Amino acid sequence: MIQAPNLVNPYVQPQMQPYVPQQIQPAVPAPNYNAVKIDVHNPSVSAPGMAPTMPYYSYPQAQLYDYPKAQTQPYYMPLQQPVYPQVQAPVAQTVPPAPQTVAPAAVQATVPQPVIQQQNINAPAPVVTQQTEQKPAEAPKVEIEQPVPMTPQVDLNAFLAKLSNPDYEVQANAMEEIANMVKDDPQKATELLDEKVVNALNTIINADSSKLAGPTAEQIAARQKLMKGEQISDAEKQLATTITPMEQAERNKSYAMFTSSIMQKLYGDEVNKLTGSTVPLTELPGAVAIVEQLKNNPNPMIRTSAIEALSYIQQPAYKQDLTTLFTIAKNDQDKNVQDAAATALAKLDQLPAEQPAQQTAQEVKMNPEPQKQAA
Repeated sequence: MIQAPNLVNPYVQPQMQPYVPQQIQPAVPAPNYNAVKIDVHNPSVSAPGMAPTMPYYSYPQAQLYDYPKAQTQPYYMPLQQPVYPQVQAPVAQTVPPAPQTVAPAAVQATVPQPVIQQQNINAPAPVVTQQTEQKPAEAPKVEIEQPVPMTPQVDLNAFLAKLSNPDYEVQANAMEEIANMVKDDPQKATELLDEKVVNALNTIINADSSKLAGPTAEQIAARQKLMKGEQISDAEKQLATTITPMEQAERNKSYAMFTSSIMQKLYGDEVNKLTGSTVPLTELPGAVAIVEQLKNNPNPMIRTSAIEALSYIQQPAYKQDLTTLFTIAKNDQDKNVQDAAATALAKLDQLPAEQPAQQTAQEVKMNPEPQKQAA
């Protein structure tokens, strides 16, 4: 058996001790593991059947190296786990004493075991609040409202049905209603600025009434008496005031021209508001039909109504064209037509002359020659 010597601490300078011989202790016989036994403390050679002999040499049983030792065995505190206060009721806790470590026999000293006592913590019990998971703010929902279709204020189909009704009285009442609507509520009447309405009025204006039943000779005689103020019977008075189908158709032509001129003026005013421009006379809806009646209708009453309708839409932009038409009508064979034309020309003379359009700054830059000539 080989005994390991005590190793030297390489970081501590050893202190030499004086040599002190020690008594040689008798060797303790060690178990024989083999036929030959070697003992470094008491070297001897023995073999089975041989008597023990004296050791050949002996040496002092002392440590070869010696180093300073602490008076007490160093003690390291065990790792203490942190103790947290209990939530319900804080109770003083004591740390159990650490297990004692027995020092080697050579030291023969005990180290007192420190006891760590935890102080009472008079702190309020922590309140645990449950955190709610915050959801990201949702973007506000944008609701797209569908455009509400505009409800028409005017029943266009109802007016068209009345204007195309074969009953002349129904036609006359419809045209009178349109005229009153333009006068009282022009914005509402703009819904009637439709091509179908213009065509319905032109149909009434251009209707052929020559084949319709006209006034009889008796009716004409009764009317002459009524106009002269003569005494007539009730039957003759009723006959004189009865309107024949041809007369109703001609009357409605006059009504249609008046209604058409009212609609044309409304149309021209609306275009001027939106674009700032003036619609030419020949491009007004229904104006051409009225001019044709002034030129070609054999009934002087219709020609007179045409002059009055054109005079209603007069303005400085139309002054030249209307002057030509009224001058021709002033030479008409019928006295009533002549008088109506003269009145229309007098109204035209009161209108101011049409102002020429002013050149813009861009037009002046592009065409400076006229300014030089004027200078």
